[in-house]
Amino acid sequence: MKLNSSTALQKFENHVAVPFQLYNSLFTSLPFNRIEKTDILLSLFLNNCEEGYDEQQSPLKIVEDFFNNHTSIKTEAEKMDLLFRFVQYAERQVVLFDALEDTAFHSINDMQGAGTLKHLESTALQNGKEFNSF
Repeated sequence: MKLNSSTALQKFENHVAVPFQLYNSLFTSLPFNRIEKTDILLSLFLNNCEEGYDEQQSPLKIVEDFFNNHTSIKTEAEKMDLLFRFVQYAERQVVLFDALEDTAFHSINDMQGAGTLKHLESTALQNGKEFNSF
């Protein structure tokens, strides 16, 4: 049985998207070392990058404008530290989303449906073809 797209989307929302929002908000409020305000600064950085790109600014100018306009950071070491925290923050979100998606895989996907070996075997047998399992 094939799920319609609205049912599949609702399953995805229930098993992945909603838990992601919940866990992500919990994780961002935990007192991780030096991660406070990273999410806010990352949002500002994204906005700054989009605007700078639209204005055809160089990546160097975009980054320097961000630090000059939105932070009090002056040293290169502090700048690299913040950029590294941006990467860590995004990486944590990717890992969280991936874990939730993996956990929900069997709930979201039809494990007997099209594209599975079970479906291929059934189709082959219906068409009078021989199917040899491993």
